[in-house]
Amino acid sequence: TLRLLGFVRHLAMRLFLFPLASAEWDTCTTMAFTKGASTTGSSFVTHTTDCIECDSRWAYVPPRDHPEGTMRPIYKYYTAFPREVNTNRSTMYEVEHNPELAGVTDLVPMGHIPQVRHTYGYYEATYPYMNEHGVAFGESTAAATLWTLEPDGSGVWPDKKIESPEGFPLFSVSNLMQIALERCKTARCAIETMGKTAEKYGFYGEDPESGETLTVTDNNETWIFNIASADCDRKGNWEGPGAKLRAAWVGKRVPEGHVAVSPNLFTIKEIDPDDKENFMFAEKIFEVAVEKGLWDGNGLMNYASTWGPSPLTHVYLEGVPPVPRYMSMRLWRIYSRVAPSLKLQPHIDPWSFPFSVPVDKQLTRREIFELTRDHYEGTPFDMRLGILAGPFGTPNRLEHGEGITEHHGEYPRAISIPRTAYSVVAEALPDHRADRAATPGIAWVATDTPATSVYVPFFATAQAEKLGPYQKGSRFQLTRESAWWAFNFLANWMEINYRDMSNIVIPAMQSLQDQVDAQAAAAEDAGSPDALTAAQETIQVEVVKKWWNLSDKLVAMFTDGYLNECAGQPLPQKRDAEGCQVSAGIGYPKEWLDMIGFNFDIRPQAVRPGPVIPPQPEMVVVDQSPKGAPWLVLPLEYPVTVEVPSLRTAVGAGIGPGTVAAVVAGVAVGFLAGRVTGRRP
Repeated sequence: TLRLLGFVRHLAMRLFLFPLASAEWDTCTTMAFTKGASTTGSSFVTHTTDCIECDSRWAYVPPRDHPEGTMRPIYKYYTAFPREVNTNRSTMYEVEHNPELAGVTDLVPMGHIPQVRHTYGYYEATYPYMNEHGVAFGESTAAATLWTLEPDGSGVWPDKKIESPEGFPLFSVSNLMQIALERCKTARCAIETMGKTAEKYGFYGEDPESGETLTVTDNNETWIFNIASADCDRKGNWEGPGAKLRAAWVGKRVPEGHVAVSPNLFTIKEIDPDDKENFMFAEKIFEVAVEKGLWDGNGLMNYASTWGPSPLTHVYLEGVPPVPRYMSMRLWRIYSRVAPSLKLQPHIDPWSFPFSVPVDKQLTRREIFELTRDHYEGTPFDMRLGILAGPFGTPNRLEHGEGITEHHGEYPRAISIPRTAYSVVAEALPDHRADRAATPGIAWVATDTPATSVYVPFFATAQAEKLGPYQKGSRFQLTRESAWWAFNFLANWMEINYRDMSNIVIPAMQSLQDQVDAQAAAAEDAGSPDALTAAQETIQVEVVKKWWNLSDKLVAMFTDGYLNECAGQPLPQKRDAEGCQVSAGIGYPKEWLDMIGFNFDIRPQAVRPGPVIPPQPEMVVVDQSPKGAPWLVLPLEYPVTVEVPSLRTAVGAGIGPGTVAAVVAGVAVGFLAGRVTGRRP
């Protein structure tokens, strides 16, 4: 067996790393791009739903008219399949249209609020994302200072129990997002609607010590929204529905031409109460913060440090050290990519980074897609390198388990991780393009981990309740009818040999994305909701079909530790004719054998600590360890004793450029054939 004691300790102290035992809450990444930050004048928000249990099915909630006096039911927030059953919100939730839900208990409302006369249509999965007016969301859970009351009224604190109190918190962040998309045409309206609704009916987080961060946009403004429960005191005593403030919320507008990132952290700092153009907030937020002992009342209130705990000292899991680099590394990576001229350095404290940064150059939609796929490639923290990447350079890491609770260590928290249920890049179109395309926005959806997935369009005005493979499937049973299973299966198969399979999968992904983009553009040019609906359905079905075909080919190509060059090729007509090899050897890469000290001792060997990849020029490792937290101390120097191994595009007698080109061409040609003939290939 491999003993990584010394090496893991060495690696953890050398890199800005992430604990293997992190919780599954507090895990998503969301980014916001103003219209001035993009090449097309579109504004964008993104969301990677990094949740291993989340129901990845997509639903369309249609627009509706409601009789005067109608009450709107509010349901408890669930993430796992099936998140809703018979709620009359979308056909996807009805047993009548989903026989596999037969026998599952209907979801019963926790309460009701007055309904408006007309509600807008929108798309949702675990969270709601975009409505027919192009208002769009991204989400990221954040730690909060005050504890939150469970919506069933049971309480969440040790030795405390509240028996079915009147007026318990009614709204999760998902519920608030639903109400906003049903009632708002602008991001500013969405911020105000969510805030005032939470103040009136109460807000609860997704875990006992959590609040929420949202990115919110329309085609004119882009905002960050932070919210935390405020109807408990610091000892966990619930103040009831009569509390002076039930939810502490604030919205801050992202400056034009900027990008803002929220990586499981409150990021709004000083609130200027006189700047109504760029801030919205709960009226009593300052008064209550003083009364609860959260703020001294001097100067401008820092929302993040008042309503959220310090990321340098906050402990998410008992027995596991604080994890500030879980947040700070993502901030550094995105900001350093979009604004390299700022020369931002890796830093332990995530609050040392600015709220937003101006982009050095405007970004394309495809460049924003790529940001969601990041594993720190090309940096000293490149997750494809090192012992934990294994012999074939996987950027993915295992989480949880008993080992890490006994031997603490960290590794980088990437933007794209294996347990991502899906990723969304919501695009709000500028007026001239929205008028031509007959839609104000597009929710681009990549199911499963975005690093190896294709973004397909969900047009805001398509009104398509039937979303084919994107509204099917669960974790309980593999099915080829599900988009999530298509991408999840191949992503997992790639772990056998990530480096060599990625040389096939990533070019195929980019080629297929080119075709999807072209079809989406053609649908926009047609300028009608019917054309958008038809194109959306065709694209989604064909992409999933093509991905299953690619999966089948790679299963045949990479099996039993060998490369089958003949996978997918015609059978030979002559037995002794020259051609492909069924069993081309792959073996372990030399750099891996060097790294583990491979030799002629056939007994099990322990891996010893070794040198690490040096930092890039001009990169400074900043020591920001707080007093009393010695585990955060970082070295200020790196030993430079090894050369960074390059990632090869082929393995010896394995994959050559011709093989890669053939597979990619097969995917693209098959996709086009289906379009030209009208058949689904």
